[in-house]
Amino acid sequence: MARFNRMTPSDIARYVFPARQQQHRSSLVAPLLCLWACSFVLHASAQAPTKASPGTNEGRQLFESVCAGCHGLDGRGGERGPDIATRQQIVQLSDVELLDILRGGRPAAGMPPFDSFGTAKLNQLVAYLRVLQGKGAVATLPGDPRNGKALFFGKARCSDCHTMQGSGGFLGRDLSTYGATLPPSEIRSGILHPDPANKANKTAVITMRNSQTFAGVIRNEDNFSIQLQSTDGTFHFLTRSGVAKMEFLPQPIMPTDYATTLKPAELDDLVSFLISTSKAVKTEPKDEDE
Repeated sequence: MARFNRMTPSDIARYVFPARQQQHRSSLVAPLLCLWACSFVLHASAQAPTKASPGTNEGRQLFESVCAGCHGLDGRGGERGPDIATRQQIVQLSDVELLDILRGGRPAAGMPPFDSFGTAKLNQLVAYLRVLQGKGAVATLPGDPRNGKALFFGKARCSDCHTMQGSGGFLGRDLSTYGATLPPSEIRSGILHPDPANKANKTAVITMRNSQTFAGVIRNEDNFSIQLQSTDGTFHFLTRSGVAKMEFLPQPIMPTDYATTLKPAELDDLVSFLISTSKAVKTEPKDEDE
């Protein structure tokens, strides 16, 4: 291990790949470099003295050295790792569950175990991940949540498509916990500039070979089937072999004119409502029977 720690990635590649095997080098260099980087960081972490200060700086340095290569510097996913900053399945995990994942890794998904880091360093990683998830600091509400609620269920017509704590429409995503991990600026940007490539924000029109036509939002699809929810809430399970044509209407479901139909102060109120409601949902105590 000491010999490899003094070698560069290029040195390792030349050591492992003789000249007669150079034609296979491109397909194997990437995994080798990943293993080299992990071994180097693990070795350096094991040798470095631990610090008593439990701040997030150490966690940030570890995250950027070890985790960012797969999950991105902001934790929102990369080419080799999923989003661990805003993905609700991850955000909702307890610190103990996150530590278990770090210790054991996820070998089937390509994530190595980091148990050799020790509990102190793993706790620093978890603490920094919580910062990325928006739990490290209390967000200042930019407006009045009460006015935002009136806008959500009134003038802004958000509830026509979105559900909030069990009330509202069903075509859009449930926003009950949407504002729990995002900063106010990003929520505001999402309202003003919805993703045009998001199929969940497009109305799909599917014409079957028997001339039946269905319009709604695609909920699931694979190589063999399409699950579509129509505007009346009905789910339709369609086989791809029976589909003659599928197209998306150019106009997105979510309005794109909030910059002109809502005043800046009203946008602040709406953002504040989404944040405050989400935090209230996350802090509600569970029933003992659950």
